[in-house]
Amino acid sequence: MKKLLLTFRFWFALISILIIVQNMLGWDDKNLLLYFTTLPLLFANEWFNINWSFLGDNMLLFAYVCNFVTWYIAGLLLDLLLYRLVARRRNNYRNFK
Repeated sequence: MKKLLLTFRFWFALISILIIVQNMLGWDDKNLLLYFTTLPLLFANEWFNINWSFLGDNMLLFAYVCNFVTWYIAGLLLDLLLYRLVARRRNNYRNFK
């Protein structure tokens, strides 16, 4: 459990879930926080503006899933980068002994 709390994946996923819950509770009535914290929604602005009204609640579910997956992958990439940096330092330290 301690190792899980030390990963970026856990914290980014937790923040993403908090953003989703805040949006579901109606505290983000214009979806701005959800929109600005989900990179695919920012880059696909034109497509989402056209199709948002046609899909309704399904589009909001897509935005929730997209938010969670985006931040989980970002945390995973940071964890892998950190793991490689730490492994490289350990390897360099062993070579100098």
